[in-house]
Amino acid sequence: MSRCLCAAAMLLAGVVAQADPAAWHVSNGRGGELWLLGSVHLLRAEDYPLPAVVNELYAGADALAMELDLDDLDPLAMQAQLLGAATLEPSITLRDVLGDDAYEAASAKARGLGVDLGLLGRFKPWLVAITLMELGMDRLGFRQEYGLEQYLLRLAENDGKQIQGLESVATQVEVLDGLSFAAQNALLAQTLNELDIADDMMHELVQAWRDGRLEELDQVLMQGFEDFPTLYESLVVERNQRWIGTLEALLASSESHLVVVGALHLTGDGSVVELLAARGLRVTPVR
Repeated sequence: MSRCLCAAAMLLAGVVAQADPAAWHVSNGRGGELWLLGSVHLLRAEDYPLPAVVNELYAGADALAMELDLDDLDPLAMQAQLLGAATLEPSITLRDVLGDDAYEAASAKARGLGVDLGLLGRFKPWLVAITLMELGMDRLGFRQEYGLEQYLLRLAENDGKQIQGLESVATQVEVLDGLSFAAQNALLAQTLNELDIADDMMHELVQAWRDGRLEELDQVLMQGFEDFPTLYESLVVERNQRWIGTLEALLASSESHLVVVGALHLTGDGSVVELLAARGLRVTPVR
């Protein structure tokens, strides 16, 4: 759920080296501390090297926390969870859930990505949305293996640093599968819209992230939710609220943590930054 355009990239070329992704230091006044860093989950090989602040924050932390505990994930078990939850009842098809017009629009987009939507006809719209988005991003070179989390995961595994997740795969699946069919249809519609502008969208997002341009980053990230406010509440705000207790527990520990979550969770109303500050914690920009 990210957005971008390319217009300012050339003009900003001379500034980028001096800018950094936005990050925050959080303290509880009793010695507990952590750092928050917004992530872009999908990056390209050419987006490397990453900004120096990423390595600086990582080096200064004793442990790493991310949305999921990636070093303990079993890919086969994760796939089974996804497919199990996303399978429709035998009497219902994807076309039934979407309606003919929306189904044909999704089918046309899937064909453009080399996929017969009929092969996904037994699955709920949320899984179809994820599948099509991953295929579209992959065609542009944006892949999880290049994403910030995977980069930091490799560092932490090599250095023997502890890795913790703020939620489980089961929780993420519950969030998606808990959406009504109307909300799932909206998620798929949003995905189809974003795929139409994905190249420019991702370029703008990555550039705004690298430069630490928070206002622009927030605008880019929120564009996809303008027509679907309840979707934003379910996928972002409610998850932010559930993470606060875990983050406070990290602050109470003897270790300092680098907490890396999608940039969307750190900007705008109901963000993790806003919620932590509202709990009386000191939240200050790193730079």
